[in-house]
Amino acid sequence: MKLSNVADIRSGLILSRKMAHEKTAYTYPLLNLKSVNSDATINKQTLDVFNASEQLNQEYLTQTGDIVVRMSTPYTAILINKDTKGMVVSSNFVIIRCKAEKILPDYLFWYLNTEDIKKDILKNSARNMLAAIRPQYFSDLELLLPSFKQQRLIADINLTAREEIELLKKLQNQKIKYYQKSLDNTYQLLISNQKENSR
Repeated sequence: MKLSNVADIRSGLILSRKMAHEKTAYTYPLLNLKSVNSDATINKQTLDVFNASEQLNQEYLTQTGDIVVRMSTPYTAILINKDTKGMVVSSNFVIIRCKAEKILPDYLFWYLNTEDIKKDILKNSARNMLAAIRPQYFSDLELLLPSFKQQRLIADINLTAREEIELLKKLQNQKIKYYQKSLDNTYQLLISNQKENSR
């Protein structure tokens, strides 16, 4: 089954068509390439601001459940949630909107980030000098769909794993800070004692 049978696929907005050259009432956060982290999350601190010449059509703004995919390496797919909805998506990305009765967005998010798909995208983009993939690739992408129950199982395992990895990263950062502080305190104590003994 082709992905286009179970999802609506379109490229993002060509910004120059709707860009205002001054601040307007139609201001939106703009998803850019540097805002997409390698772990398929969005760094909201690095989003740009887009001043539109008019109110933008919803089709160019992220909606909960959308999959947004980089059209250049590393072709990262991002799952949009309530915290990342309402952003302008530029033509550097393709927007995939799942048909609710056909495929789960959480499952497609996992599927598009698998090594097999990344390798296939790379193979299909090799003919392009910029190594960019066309939206048509996703429209023609053949996939075997498991049942909704199986999709849910895979999606839940993936999301749980991602949450656990995120918690472990936070714990690692806390541990690094703790040990750095402990070493600094130990060093200061040693220096202080050395000074006392040299008097």
